[in-house]
Order: sequence, then structure tokens, then C-alpha cells
Amino acid sequence: MRVVIAPDKFKGTLTAREAADAMALAVRDRWSGAEIAIVPMADGGDGTLDALGGANVYDEVTGPLGEPVRAAWRLDGRAAVIEAAAASGLLLAGGADANDPWAATTRGVGELIARALEAGSTRVVVGSGGVASTDGGRGAIEALNAHVPFAPGRVTVLTDTTTTFAHAATVFAPQKGAAPELVARLTERLRTDAEEWAARFGADVADVPRSGAAGGLSGALLAAGAEVVDGAAYVAHALGLTEALAVSDLALTGEGAFDATSTAGKGPGHVLALAARLRVPAVVIAGVVTADAVGSRVFSMSEVLGAERALGDAADALRVTTTQALWQLDL
Repeated sequence: MRVVIAPDKFKGTLTAREAADAMALAVRDRWSGAEIAIVPMADGGDGTLDALGGANVYDEVTGPLGEPVRAAWRLDGRAAVIEAAAASGLLLAGGADANDPWAATTRGVGELIARALEAGSTRVVVGSGGVASTDGGRGAIEALNAHVPFAPGRVTVLTDTTTTFAHAATVFAPQKGAAPELVARLTERLRTDAEEWAARFGADVADVPRSGAAGGLSGALLAAGAEVVDGAAYVAHALGLTEALAVSDLALTGEGAFDATSTAGKGPGHVLALAARLRVPAVVIAGVVTADAVGSRVFSMSEVLGAERALGDAADALRVTTTQALWQLDL
């Protein structure tokens, strides 16, 4: 058996690498001589930095609510990888309840990109998920100052959504603590931001797919010359997922919560789509599987072992659930 193990993170419990290692134990239990290829997945949100090599640089930058934070990023030769959440993340703001959705800023992300460019990076990859802000990328652009507009091919932004700049507040701001009245104000501010970016950079991003990621950060960087792409597809290509799947007999993927959105831009969805295209059977193991999720080979740790065990010892619960799933397969 040749098995590709390509999970995303199990948020709050396991990194993608830790999840893959737990699943690998189950594969060895089922087929002791299996050839295993581990490809930890990410889609542009938290976990992207780890998937693309992990942090080796730490800098103090402006946090989401203005306080200094120590942000991790990667500098590898003349290439850099940055996670927006490391500088401007919702978790750094204390979650939705403690966040200030109007004042939250992406300034720290711009500061990290500037550091990477000043260090001589010719390619900067920015994972855009998980930020506290809906500032239209204004904080980042102000921090970048003379570094914008970018030279062609210099900055690539990874996203897991096709939401447009104009709709960023409506779709995402409630998750960041914004009440309906504030969502309307944020939407109006985004309209003004889009007009300013169009006047300054000559690019109208208001209705461009993927421009609304990270509260409009992706759109601001796009207007300034960045490339904005599907995060899961980028990570998969960088790690050789297609090549690994092409010579495999089975694919395993998963994440903490598998739902209808998982197949629309998320890491597991990309793995499933690639596996289907290559006619490779695929299995999903998730902490929780919601009622709107589809698929005959989808297994829930919470259903198999109970929610308490699934959360209390996630690695072992993932191993046990994967083992049970594999013994049910007709391969």
C-alpha cells in the first residue's frame, strides 16, 4: 500500500504535522509495510507557516489592537513566508469578545512584509487567514509606505475564500465581534478604501474574487501589485501533493471540523478534489463532522469515541478513529 497522509490542522489540538503522525500510526497498524508520504496541508490560514517550513525569524511588530507582539515568520534564502494571524490575529486580540472590530489593524502584517523586503526577499508569501481586522488592508499599506506598489511577482497572498472586498465585512466581521450596525459601517469604510486603492494604484478590487480575505487585506495587497491565489492549491503545489497522489493507493485527510465549507477552498477539500481527479480513494477523519458535510468515507472522532475523549487526547483519538476507518475499507 502507498498512502498519502495530508491533513490540515485540528484547530486548538493538533498541528497538521501532529495529525499526520497520528494517522501514520494507524496506517502502520493496518498495513505494516505501507509506503507513507506525509504532506501537512494548509490553506492560507494559521498553519500555513508550519506547512511551508516553519518559523526561523521573530520580530516585534504592531499587534491587532496596537500593542506590540512578537511575530514568527520564515526567511529562507531570498524567499519569505508570513502568516497574517501571527501579527494581526483574532486570537492575539483576545477573541471576538475582546476584539475591537473597528479599530483592529493589519499594520503588523505590513511591517512584517516590509522586514522581509528589506532583508532582500524576492518572493514573499503571505497567508491571509485569521485576522482580527476589517480595515481594508489600510494598516498594512500605511506600514509598507515606500515598499508599495510591489514589483511583479514579488508578493503572493494565499486565501481560502473567494469573497470580494465589498462583501468582506458582511461575511467575516460578525465572526470578529461586529454587531449588525458596525458591519454596515465597516462595509461603507471598505467602499471608501476600495476607491482610494483604485485612485492610488489604478486597480479597482471591490468586486474581485478573493479580494475580501482577511478583512480586505488581500484586496489592498492585490491593488498594490500582489498576486492573490488559492491558498490550498499553492501549498499543495509547493509540497508536491499531486505527484505524491499520482503514485498512491489511498489518500487520508482531515481537520478539526469538517463541514460544507471544507470542500470550498479548504485544505481537505483540495486533497479530496485532487484525489478524485486522479481516481485515488480518499478518507476524511475529523474531530467533528457537521450535518451539512457530504461523503461516504468521512469519519468523526466525536462519534466514534465521544467528544470528551476526542478533545482530551486528540492524537490518540485520531489514531484510533483512523484505524477503525481503515479496517472498514474494501481495498
